[in-house]
Amino acid sequence: MVENSVAPLEIMVIFIAIFIFTYWLIIDHRVNKHFAAFLGGVLVLIAAWGTRFLTKDFTPLITEDILIEHMTGDIVILVIIVGNLLVVDVGLKSGLFHYISIKILKLTRGDPKRLLLYMGILSVALSVVVNNISAILISSSLTILACERLDYDPHPYIISQMVLVNVGGLYTLVSSVPNIIIGTELNISYVEFLQVGVVIATYLVIISLGAFLILLKLPKPSLSPKERAKIVQEFDEWAAVKDKQFFISTAIILTSMVILFLLSSWIGLSIMTISVAGAVAMLLVSGVDFDEALKALDWPLLAFFTGLFVVITALDLVGVIATLATLIRYLMDDNIFIAALVILILSSILSGIVDNIVIAAALAPIVNSVASTHEQAFVLAWALVIGANLGGGFTPIGAPSNVIGISILAKRTGRKIGWSGWKIPAIMTVLMLISSVLFIVILILFVQLFGF
Repeated sequence: MVENSVAPLEIMVIFIAIFIFTYWLIIDHRVNKHFAAFLGGVLVLIAAWGTRFLTKDFTPLITEDILIEHMTGDIVILVIIVGNLLVVDVGLKSGLFHYISIKILKLTRGDPKRLLLYMGILSVALSVVVNNISAILISSSLTILACERLDYDPHPYIISQMVLVNVGGLYTLVSSVPNIIIGTELNISYVEFLQVGVVIATYLVIISLGAFLILLKLPKPSLSPKERAKIVQEFDEWAAVKDKQFFISTAIILTSMVILFLLSSWIGLSIMTISVAGAVAMLLVSGVDFDEALKALDWPLLAFFTGLFVVITALDLVGVIATLATLIRYLMDDNIFIAALVILILSSILSGIVDNIVIAAALAPIVNSVASTHEQAFVLAWALVIGANLGGGFTPIGAPSNVIGISILAKRTGRKIGWSGWKIPAIMTVLMLISSVLFIVILILFVQLFGF
């Protein structure tokens, strides 16, 4: 984080007003959130020009050059996201993920409990490799199809998967966009993140699956075990594979990327370089036209990120971030546990209301300014990572995966999940966040005793 002097109060108020207005538009579901963030970025550029008349010598505090200079980390984040989007979008065409999903489905043999456990684990695994939306699309669609043939109610299975894909986002630095934003802002390496992510995510997956077996009412089979096993064996894992060479190449590229991520700190390769190289390799082996691949990218999402990063950078440049960080340090009295607890609670609640990407982008610079050492930054970063990833489980609209899962269930079964039907996911979110507090305490003790 670049240290900046504090701008005059009237200039700070202008950029705070733009920030609040932008976030209000993002929360307002009548306005397209991608446009809202992009509009916020444009308003910052206009305000940057206008505020020169509030300075003594008419010198602008913020210009396009200054913004670009201070947005180096944000540009890296955008490139990583583009690389990962290309890898996932092209890789999905190979049929590899559908192949693995059906293989796992067959292992359940149609047993209700196994179906919950194995397909839940599948949704976690998919969310580690692909984005949460793709993960819930694959796992929920296949689960509902299996439930239709087995004469099961798919509701409890989709509920569990919507919660679990958010847990899967905790595993690696590139498993979710909030992780990328937080990790890049606080200079956390892939391996540093993984060492903690594997422990906390696996811990929460075990707790979640155990709780779901108790809280959810699973269907009672009307068919014999042999008949159920025969039904799931009829699924063809090769149906989605059109080109076996592309299928094998996709598996090799994804495996190579994971290995390179793990070795990145030792071999000097950045996460950005690996992501871009993986995207290029995927395009080469797939035969997908480059122009067509670029057209398929989620450009509104990239505009959303760009606008959001411009708004946050402007707050940093005029001294708002530094002022807030100073206030938080004063209120927390340098108590790392209290600071982590406040960040965990604040980020989780806000992520149930606003997109967790927005929360991560807003709070990551503040966390970076609050922390006085890399160890403190690491602990506070994890409080933010957990809150941002899990907080979406508080409400049915708190995470894109929730909206997609509910939509698929409604279209395929006619059953709608409203706010009143969201009790179990909300209870599970609270349970996981309480469990995470204990984990934060252990992490603080570990860092203080052994460093990191």
